[in-house]
Amino acid sequence: MQFEAVGIDYDNRLKNFMVSARADYEWYLSKTEGSEENLDIQRDIIRGSKPYKNLRADLKMGCILPTIVLAVRDVEDHFLSKYNTQDGFIKASRSDLDIIENAISQTSPEHVDIVDGLQRTNALRQTLADLSDSEKDSFLHRSLRLEIWINIAFFPLAYRMLLLNAGQRPMSMKHQIDILSGGLAKDLQDLPGLEIFRLKDHKRRVKAGQFHLSTLAQAFQAWMQRSPNVDRTNLVVETMAVDEALDSLGIDLTNENEHQRDGFRQFVSWLLKLDNALGDEKNRFFGNDTVVLGFAAAIGFAHKNEKLHDRLQSAMAKLISDVESGAEDPLGIETFEKIRRSIDTKRSNVGEATRGIVFRSVREYIIQEGTCSMTDCWTQSASMM
Repeated sequence: MQFEAVGIDYDNRLKNFMVSARADYEWYLSKTEGSEENLDIQRDIIRGSKPYKNLRADLKMGCILPTIVLAVRDVEDHFLSKYNTQDGFIKASRSDLDIIENAISQTSPEHVDIVDGLQRTNALRQTLADLSDSEKDSFLHRSLRLEIWINIAFFPLAYRMLLLNAGQRPMSMKHQIDILSGGLAKDLQDLPGLEIFRLKDHKRRVKAGQFHLSTLAQAFQAWMQRSPNVDRTNLVVETMAVDEALDSLGIDLTNENEHQRDGFRQFVSWLLKLDNALGDEKNRFFGNDTVVLGFAAAIGFAHKNEKLHDRLQSAMAKLISDVESGAEDPLGIETFEKIRRSIDTKRSNVGEATRGIVFRSVREYIIQEGTCSMTDCWTQSASMM
């Protein structure tokens, strides 16, 4: 197996180092083993389309693939700090390239995400499977170009991926966020009391603080686009959502608004406080994905609204205080359950209607700065159905 780091660059927009590299197919396929299955929800692999049949035929003939983009986590990179990030053309020493080369090679596949190139990776695997044993050795030793982002945080990576795909829109924003979910889990893992499940864990929520990664990934999208319904089938609406997300993430990347980069983490920390205050007996409330997405969208709505930002802080502080004090049903869960059960399944999609109720209720609570009870907010929201 062969892998070679050939250069180092620094992105002053994303505030992150990127390594240009070459590898043979054997190294690459080994390093990304399981990447397609690492995600709770993944972009559908295209198996039968003519373009990808042609690509597999070209691969057998020895074509060179466009550069594949990877994100690698937990790589030792302290030596990179000596380079001038304002240098538009960094000339890395061969010894430093050897260091980063070795560090990336030591990374396990679970710390590698395919940011751009999932279909090409699948085409490589399918082509390899179609070859005879005598053909596989020469195929595996062909070269591949790589763009590897080193220890990049979730926010800038999400921005880059959405921007990368904005022109051709090959997959929905939901799928793109899912692909980045490994980085999201890393960004959130240090929050006290949070236990993140992945699909492969085969675990079920039994107590407060436990959330599936797919739920958190969808919550991030709901928070970012300020809408609880993350499945977009209308292309125009999807385009607007992506454009707004890019604008939002772009603002969050600036130094002037650095505090906003903790906005989603703050939402999750509030979620954990409310969840734990309710206790294990009522863990079903935030164990409901529709509730989490509704809360995320409402808090994202207020977070991005300058006039509501201060109200958001005081409203959530009051709600958390009321729940932690043991007050009688401060979240109005009994009223919520009655309203949810009253939804006419013949006229409405229950999940979509429930997310809408939660979004409107929590948004109203924030607008009222906690002066209106959640019970009243549920009732008012239900009247708008």
